[in-house]
Amino acid sequence: QEDANQKPVTASAASTSIQEVAETASKTVVEIQTENTGTTFTFGFGNQTYTSKSAGSGVILSQDGYIITNNHVVEGSQKITVKTYDGTEYEAKVIGTDEKSDIAVIKVEATGLDSAVLGDSDALRVGDTAIVIGNPLGTLGGTVTNGIISATNRDMVINNQSMNLIQTNAAINSGNSGGGLFNSKGELIGIVDAKSSGVGIEGLAFALPINSVVDDINNIIENGNVSTRPVVGVTIADVSEDTARYYQLESAG
Repeated sequence: QEDANQKPVTASAASTSIQEVAETASKTVVEIQTENTGTTFTFGFGNQTYTSKSAGSGVILSQDGYIITNNHVVEGSQKITVKTYDGTEYEAKVIGTDEKSDIAVIKVEATGLDSAVLGDSDALRVGDTAIVIGNPLGTLGGTVTNGIISATNRDMVINNQSMNLIQTNAAINSGNSGGGLFNSKGELIGIVDAKSSGVGIEGLAFALPINSVVDDINNIIENGNVSTRPVVGVTIADVSEDTARYYQLESAG
C-alpha cells in the first residue's frame, strides 16, 4: 500500500542543473579584449602605426575586482578591457603573471562583483559533469558548453611548458582561454587553457586544475609574482689556477 506521506525521490542537493549553474556561474566570467600598438616600416610610406587586437576570457575571484586569466591572453598587452556579464566595461591592469603555469591576475576598479566559488579539482572523477563558460571567437561572450571530465591528470606540453591538466570534451574555441571550467555544483574547478585542433580532432580540451594554481594566484595578488616557487641558479665562471689548486682540480679552464 502506498504511503500517503512518502516523498518523491529528488536529486541530491549537492548538484544542480546545467541551467542553474549557467545562471549563477556566467555572472563570474568576463570577456577580455587586449590591444597592442606598434610601428612597421613600409617602403614608400615610411613608418606606419598599427593596432593589433585579441580576445580571451577570465573569471572573477573577488568582489573587488581581482580576475584570473591565462598569461598568454594578456602577455605584452598595452591595454586590457574587461566586460562583465551585465555589459559593463572596465579598463584592467595586470597585477602579475606566471609563464610557467600560464596564469595571470588582472584587476578592475569595481565593488560588489559576482565572484566564483572555488571547488576541489582533486576530487574530480572521470565522467563528472564539466561546464565551460567563456568568450569563444572573442565575440560570443557568456557562451556555455557542457560535457564530461575525460581525464583528471593529463600531462601535456603547452607553449614549451610541461603541465598537468584536466581534459574535457566540452567544446571550446579561440577566445575561451582563461575562462572557467565548472562542476555540477557551479564551483570553479579549472581555468580553460588549450584545445587540440586539426583535421579529424574534436572534443579534446584542457584546463588548469584550480588546486594546482590557487597558491600561485594568492602569491601574485600578494607579491605580484609567484615568489614561493624554488629557483635553481647556476653561475658559470672561469677557474683560476690558484682556485684549481685549492680545490684539487685537475686543471684550470
